[in-house]
Amino acid sequence: MNPSYNDQENVEKPTKSRLIEALLTVWAEAPADEASVRALVLRAGTAQSAIHYHFGNMEHLYATASQVALTSARAWMEQQLGALAALEEGDPLPAALQASVIATVIADWTQGQRRLAMAWRHAPCPEWHTAWDSFWRRLADGLGLGEAAETLAAFAAGESARHLLVWNPALDRALLEETVAALVIWLRERRMAPDRVRPVHGAIARRAYAAPAVPDSALKARMAETAGLLLAEQGHAGVTFRAVAAAAGVTLGKVIHVFGTKSGLLHAALHSLYLREALGGDLTARLAQSLAPEVMLARLLDAVLGGQQPVLKAYDEIERAIYNGPDHVALRGLVRSMDDPSGTWALQQMLGGLVPPAALVAGFSAIIRGIGFRTVVGSSPQDELRSRALTALRPFTPRPHDPDMV
Repeated sequence: MNPSYNDQENVEKPTKSRLIEALLTVWAEAPADEASVRALVLRAGTAQSAIHYHFGNMEHLYATASQVALTSARAWMEQQLGALAALEEGDPLPAALQASVIATVIADWTQGQRRLAMAWRHAPCPEWHTAWDSFWRRLADGLGLGEAAETLAAFAAGESARHLLVWNPALDRALLEETVAALVIWLRERRMAPDRVRPVHGAIARRAYAAPAVPDSALKARMAETAGLLLAEQGHAGVTFRAVAAAAGVTLGKVIHVFGTKSGLLHAALHSLYLREALGGDLTARLAQSLAPEVMLARLLDAVLGGQQPVLKAYDEIERAIYNGPDHVALRGLVRSMDDPSGTWALQQMLGGLVPPAALVAGFSAIIRGIGFRTVVGSSPQDELRSRALTALRPFTPRPHDPDMV
């Protein structure tokens, strides 16, 4: 991102408007470690004191910019609904068309409206969730999926956060479409579609990600675990080479030698948390457990609504840290198609032992993340959040008259 502010039309805008526009641009384009107050005021073509003069502090500037973006987002939502209104007038839509529309809307939101979507990610508020949920309820009704409106709203939130990670646009879009299709087929038919795109996407992403040579795997595991703890406790800003070296009791040079780049360190931290897992306890032991669907559902809700899933928080932190910047391109591809053993195990328990394909697990995980987003903002009372979460997850609970699932 060019930190200078050369656009004459914007220079002529009032300083307050320039600061808001500059912040929206920084959110959309700047790497996390470059999104500083200095970068903001340089882009706005003003002094740092202007932030205090017009907004009082950065928090109020964030809130104002979020509201400005929300106004534009509402207009985009109405435009989308208007363009799709004709779908409500004909015969019931086939699953393929329903999935295509959902994927297209998510892609347009995350790519065509990236500034708005990044504002939603950086500074959400209850009004954002109200607008988002209303939009997806109306869209679900128009597509003939009204019974799954809560599921789709939560899924679209989690999947949109993931689709903001741009690695290979063509492969990323194919992965999005496969995930949406897997979810829609499940919602309509309780049928599992086989994975086609995800294995290819993951294989190419792993080849593109040049992990540094590791001279001591035991030492790397200890440092990665330290990085994971820092990620869970302090967010991505706390995961630095120096902090990991100090906490692990090793030299700074050793950490740099093992992980090579900040991208490699963040990946190791996130992977370490996956090994600890979202629901607590040892992953290997837990994957061997068998839980009744209602027990699994209760555990999931307690963990997500109670904020007790460090992996969800860490995943969110990692995403926001790597959305922008050339240094994280390969890591974005890796994170998009990362295996989710905990999600697979949890969904398998929910489905009474059936082993789900990875695409359906990805859709399920996106729903869990979407539910979690609401709890962070605190947009609704806890009992209402739990009721809506139950509704969103209901399609993944066994029903006595479900057809055979293959």
